[in-house]
Amino acid sequence: MATVEVRDLRKRYQDFLALDGVSLKAESGQLVTLLGPSGCGKSTTLRCLAGFLEANGGDITVDGESILSTPANRRGFGVVFQNYALFPHMTVAENIGYGLKLQKLPKSEIETRVKDVMQLVRLGGLGDRLPREISGGQQQRVALARALVLKPKLLLLDEPLANLDARLRDEVRWLIRDLQQQSGITAFYVTHDQSEAMAMSDMVAVMKQGRVAQFATPREIYQKPVERYVADFTGEANFIACSSVMSVGEARYAVTAAGASLEVAGVPEITGSAELLLRPEALELTAPAAGTFQGTVTKSAFLGAALHCEIALADGSILKLTAEPNHQVETGEEVGIAIDHSHTWLMPEVAP
Repeated sequence: MATVEVRDLRKRYQDFLALDGVSLKAESGQLVTLLGPSGCGKSTTLRCLAGFLEANGGDITVDGESILSTPANRRGFGVVFQNYALFPHMTVAENIGYGLKLQKLPKSEIETRVKDVMQLVRLGGLGDRLPREISGGQQQRVALARALVLKPKLLLLDEPLANLDARLRDEVRWLIRDLQQQSGITAFYVTHDQSEAMAMSDMVAVMKQGRVAQFATPREIYQKPVERYVADFTGEANFIACSSVMSVGEARYAVTAAGASLEVAGVPEITGSAELLLRPEALELTAPAAGTFQGTVTKSAFLGAALHCEIALADGSILKLTAEPNHQVETGEEVGIAIDHSHTWLMPEVAP
């Protein structure tokens, strides 16, 4: 187990600044996810951690000691790649034990550790097969086992589920999280999938243009984003511009939005224009007179387990919500929308 800190990390490719002062910390035994779209710097950060890329500035420490000058092969980290990177001519057991063989460990110890980790990742009985003779999900587990068998200080996973179908992604996701928690290994996980980040992480770093936009727990990232970019990237979101905002306490505001007056929590020290974040699950259809907001149904789709609706408010805002399937509303119908104030959040207004 290790505590890992990234401080003001910078990486430049000629005129392109790939990392612009990335700072974050993984406490011992935590899984930290780097979340963001392609090109945001998440994989570059991971490669700097692994030692595959040389940073142009900043520092990376493990248990308080800088590792920037330590070569990748001496850092003692385990890496799981998106493309698995298995040797096609080696069996499953040979692939898993390859790193131990390079360490020149006794054959008996290699066999024991390979057998133990194969049981751990549910690959028992497949040791003699070649990679082409097993499924994609099993290949990913071989790659994971190859990293875990080294008993690494730090586990680095670069979009390891990207090549799996939806069912296998769920299965391997929980396997990775279970193994990480059981072993107590500190881990960094790269993904663009917000559901993976929310389900697996102790902490999430939402990345934007080479910087960390927000670093917090999954719950805080989802419920209390610092800006629209974070809110939009981490789930379905509704935004309503506020016509007036007044501070009424520490990180609490009295606002007027779409004709309704509300008192809400929000980002501290908002001084300019602001907008309300309303997650679909915080909204409920009501009779027009009973709702905080009133509007007209513009779309209604029965999805089996739920009813998806879009409601146009008087100020032109569109609210998306998910209602119980027994609700029956028609396009053009006037409805009210009740809100759960505990899931309402105020942010500085940023152009989309």
